[in-house]
This record gives sequence, C-alpha cells and structure tokens, in this order.
Amino acid sequence: MILIADSGSTKCDWVLLDSTRNVISRITTQGINPVLLNISQISDILFQNKTLVSIYEDVNTVLFYGAGCGANTTKLFLKKILAEFFPKARVVVEEDLMAAIHGTTNEPGVVCILGTGSNCCFFDGEQAHVHQASLGFIIMDEGSGNYFGKQLLNAYFYNKMPLHLKEEFEGVFDVSLETVLKNLYEVNNPSAYLARFTPFLIDNRSEPFLSEIIEKGIKELFDNLISCYKQELIDKPLHFVGSIGFYLQGEILEEAKRRNIKIRSFVKRPIDNVINNLETIIA
Repeated sequence: MILIADSGSTKCDWVLLDSTRNVISRITTQGINPVLLNISQISDILFQNKTLVSIYEDVNTVLFYGAGCGANTTKLFLKKILAEFFPKARVVVEEDLMAAIHGTTNEPGVVCILGTGSNCCFFDGEQAHVHQASLGFIIMDEGSGNYFGKQLLNAYFYNKMPLHLKEEFEGVFDVSLETVLKNLYEVNNPSAYLARFTPFLIDNRSEPFLSEIIEKGIKELFDNLISCYKQELIDKPLHFVGSIGFYLQGEILEEAKRRNIKIRSFVKRPIDNVINNLETIIA
C-alpha cells in the first residue's frame, strides 16, 4: 500500500492507496511540522491515530509533503521517524512546495501556498526555484492564516475592533489574556493557534473593518513575496494552493488584476491531484 501525506502546521491529510492505486481511506491528523515539533510530539500524533497504527506494517511507500521540510536536516529528521513507524516502507519526504506543484501544474508557473503559512516558488517544468526563503510566522507569512490571526488579536487587544465585532469575537473564542498568552508562548505550534481565528475574518468579510484587514494582508503578500517572481510572472501564470487562498480568491483576483498578473488556478487541497500524477511522481 502507498500512503501519501500533505501536511501544514495545522493539519495533515493522509490518503491510503491499495496496490492498484485506488483510494482505501483518508485520514486527518494534527499537522506535522519538524521545525515546530520534536520526536516525541510527532510520534504521539502517529501512534494516537488508530488507522495509522493498524496499517503500519502493510505500507510499502510513504510520500510525505510537509511544511518545515525544506532543509535537508528537517527532511532527514522526519524521514527517520516515519521509517521507524513504517518499518517496511520506502519513505520520501519533500517540502510542501513540491506538493503544491505536483497538485497544481505540470507546466511552468509561479506557485504560492496560502494556508496556515505562506510560501512561493517558480516551477520551470522540472524543478522548483525559490527566490525568497521563508522565515516563518514570526517574521514573514504575509496573507496567511496565522498572519490574519495576529491582525485580529492585535485589533482586539488594542480595542481597535468595532464593539459589535468585539462582542461577537468574544462569543466565538476564549480570548482571556491568560488563554491567549498560554497558546502563544507555552503551547506547541502557535502558528496553528493563530490561524484558528481566520475563519472569523472570512465569515465576516463584508464588515468594512475586516475587509480592510484582508486587503492589507493580500497587498503585503503581493508586495513582499509574490513580487520576488515579477520577472517570471510577465509571461507565466500564478497558482494558489491552500485554504486561505481558496476562500479569499475574490480579493486575490482583484489585487492580481490591479497588477496585471494572470492567475491560472486556486487549489484548496492538492493531494487529490498528487494521486492522479502518482505514476510520474514516484516512478
């Protein structure tokens, strides 16, 4: 059996295929990011899932795409953990950008991940080229789920959020100072915690205050990250992969139009297209 995983910092989607490459089951676990989690935490995620535990000896190939897997050190770190959990499997670990590419296009273009975090690359038809390394949620990640979560918390605690939105925000989330500080500075994976606030922004995007936050985030995404690929975007299309890009495609299309950038597609979950291209990927 073949097991494919597409992991961000918030969640990891797993698909199990049989020998004829038909889908047997789909699994969702907590996100596995080797930059944010240690061996014990990653092992706990694997062992706590009954389906993964039940098939660990039957899997002969694991193809894992993940956030935080861009460096060789983190690839090897995660590969070792997965190889120990799936002892009979050939394990391949790639960064999430490769899943975005394999799940989006076979032709040259710029591919932007916009989910819990944000990242971008140029695919020349064979290889990915990254012009701007990501420093993650503390420094970069413009336009992402954790970026918008920070903006909402900032507005809430500085009392910039309109009263009716503030009251609604308090009704949805526990935003006591103790809880927020604990999740930001004591609990693992603060980027995923921040991203949890973003659905509130998307669901209430008709509110002028919130629509301004969205517009600002999308503008900063184009100004700081996508602009690194302006030469390629003269004659190549731009693709977006991830839930935030998918749900904010109207605002993204407007910003791209202002900049004369052609957007080819929005893909919420690239893993389905990865399955369709599996013959090429793991040949």
